[in-house]
Amino acid sequence: MKNFTTCIWVLILFSASTSVFAQSPVKRVLPFSNYRTSGSLVFVSGQIGKNASIVDKNSLTDEVHTCIKNVSSVLNEAGLSLKNTVSVTVYLKNIDQFNEFNQVYLKYFKAPFPTRTCVIVKDLVQNANIEISVIASSILN
Repeated sequence: MKNFTTCIWVLILFSASTSVFAQSPVKRVLPFSNYRTSGSLVFVSGQIGKNASIVDKNSLTDEVHTCIKNVSSVLNEAGLSLKNTVSVTVYLKNIDQFNEFNQVYLKYFKAPFPTRTCVIVKDLVQNANIEISVIASSILN
């Protein structure tokens, strides 16, 4: 009976999870879902601040704006907005740019702020300077 109950829970969790390939403005490098849902949670894959109108010589400020707009675009595909964000993970290539990043971040996220983790990395795909992934909740107002 215990194995049967475990199987039922696995089936419930599997059926409650969906994988979606949203129309992200960023060219995808590897096979992945732009977001996945599980219950009321939406997990957005890392989005970078590059698109056809952003070139490598643009400022970090421009890249952060584009990165957050890309995250917002994926959330919109899931029927949510940045206001539904509960957790943010930020990958930066240069810790010296944290304050510049934070100034732009504060234009999009207001109190009560989502939880946030910032990780300094050696490199990112497509020579990006920043990548952001988020977890959002459809029941958060």
